[in-house]
Amino acid sequence: MDFRTTVSPIKGIEGTISFDKPVILIGSCFTDNIGNLLCQHGFDALVNPCGTLYNPASIASSLLDILYERTYTPDDIFEHQGMWHSFSHHSRFNAATPHECLSKINNAIASTANKLRQASVLTITFGTAYVFRHKETNQIVANCHKLHPNTFTREMLSATQIHGLWKKIIRELLARNPNLRIIFTVSPIRHLADGQHGNTISKSTLLMATDKLIADFPENATYFPAYEIMMDDLRDYRFYADDMVHPSDVAINYIYDIFAKSAMNPHTIQKSRENLRRYKQQLHIPLSEKFRL
Repeated sequence: MDFRTTVSPIKGIEGTISFDKPVILIGSCFTDNIGNLLCQHGFDALVNPCGTLYNPASIASSLLDILYERTYTPDDIFEHQGMWHSFSHHSRFNAATPHECLSKINNAIASTANKLRQASVLTITFGTAYVFRHKETNQIVANCHKLHPNTFTREMLSATQIHGLWKKIIRELLARNPNLRIIFTVSPIRHLADGQHGNTISKSTLLMATDKLIADFPENATYFPAYEIMMDDLRDYRFYADDMVHPSDVAINYIYDIFAKSAMNPHTIQKSRENLRRYKQQLHIPLSEKFRL
């Protein structure tokens, strides 16, 4: 008797990821996990160019900035506790001066815009349907940057709102890169700050929205079941990290393997494994040897 509910590689996207064209990954921290593995396997992968983003509205806003190659100005950033921040960006863009902060942001937008025109695949990982809205500006923020909680209101986007917003985004993307394959995922990382029930409602909302989007764009959009693999196939706490929320390295590698078998052909997979072996060998070369290479 089989005591597991396995999830097989998905069909219809084999060969979309190769060494010939860039892959861009944007979204929650699970994006970082898969994106870093793609880099270690030798792919030209650009991972979260605007930093880790969790909600569909902030991810959409980030993509619009990239598509229109927006230039951020001093009016778009703010100072808090001696550092300059952007509500649209992760804390890694924080800086001690406005010039440095803006330079980081605008350089990231310019380099990503160029990659997006060439990319074969864009993966989008939604983390939560809950958003924080800045009271003064009414802006949905990507990061609260430790401002006082009273600065924001909290709400949950509906599946209809997410679907309507992203339908426009996908049209914009395909107008510039008609052959782009968009792979949606929902992060398997539970947001327990929302409560177990709140997390379930949030993830269900994201799943409903992505399902509608894939129905609208069957030739260009696909869903990869990272959430289902973690919840159904790996439903055991031995596949979780010490915090019992994030997937363990074993789980991440297992999900990546299914992702690779879905989106790559056998030759690409074999070559990527050889690249990974070389990458790991480099990690064990003494520093003095690396300087001689």
